[in-house]
Amino acid sequence: MSQSAHYACIDVGTNTVKMVIADLANGGTVRVFEQSNNTRLGEGMQAQAMRLREVPMRRTLDAIVEYARIAKAHGVTGLAAVGTAALRDADNSTEFVERVEAACEVKIEVIPGEEEARLSYLAVRRDPRWRDERQLIVIDIGGGSTEVIHGDPNSDGIAARISLNVGAVKLTERFLRSDPPTIAQLSDANRFVQEEYARVENYPETPLPPTFVGVGGTVTNLGAMENGRILAPEELHGYTLSQDALEGQAARLSVLTIEQRKALPGLDPRRADIILGGAILLSQALARAGSTEVAVSTRGLRWGVLYDRFLKRSSQTLAAVE
Repeated sequence: MSQSAHYACIDVGTNTVKMVIADLANGGTVRVFEQSNNTRLGEGMQAQAMRLREVPMRRTLDAIVEYARIAKAHGVTGLAAVGTAALRDADNSTEFVERVEAACEVKIEVIPGEEEARLSYLAVRRDPRWRDERQLIVIDIGGGSTEVIHGDPNSDGIAARISLNVGAVKLTERFLRSDPPTIAQLSDANRFVQEEYARVENYPETPLPPTFVGVGGTVTNLGAMENGRILAPEELHGYTLSQDALEGQAARLSVLTIEQRKALPGLDPRRADIILGGAILLSQALARAGSTEVAVSTRGLRWGVLYDRFLKRSSQTLAAVE
């Protein structure tokens, strides 16, 4: 590789659109630029016969066009763009993908849930904080889907990839419709999530207590809330959130209105309406796996794409990244 080798990934999710630019020279991974925009691509989709609505599509398109401009300004050698749950589910996703390509020459690859799970796991397994962990479980709670990934011991390999067709936005729109939600709505939401996890056949048991790591906006916001302030990504990266703290956060969120949640220290106000749904999904995942805590990773799917598509493969079992 040359002295600097900048590569970019755009992650087009149901709730947010994220981009990272990293310098991958000499096998390293140095963050050059990273940004997230809450464009809510999947907003109202369930009520519109699973079709993306025009206003969310325009918001998301504008964000991607701006990201393409930034990537060009940084002189990136390569750019990959992936789409997740909203684009998997929407009847008119092809139309949106074509509009993006026509506007800025960015071609979005709509990836299946199993591939999303694999890449999210790779983002954690190749991270210096967790590459030496023997038993690793990664959870990625998106707006439209939730991925739980059990890794093979001491390797990049996947023992099981579990993709649930429910995320923080979908759970909120389906069950948590009152502001604040009613006791009945909370009960229905928790029961539904329990049933979704229970529906997974052959949910793997681990011989040793696994290290549980979460990626995505739900876990990063809950971690920041526990610290009482918004933290820089590298400050938050690696923070551990206990199950007791998580349940306490969910209980507090459940009795607050959206406007009251916006004032909570550490919470991004743009996530105030869906953070409770995300907390329920995370808490139930920990319970299902028998874990008492989850570590926070601020390097999610987009980093996994960078490692997979652009970082030269190492001959070792796990590639060391910095």
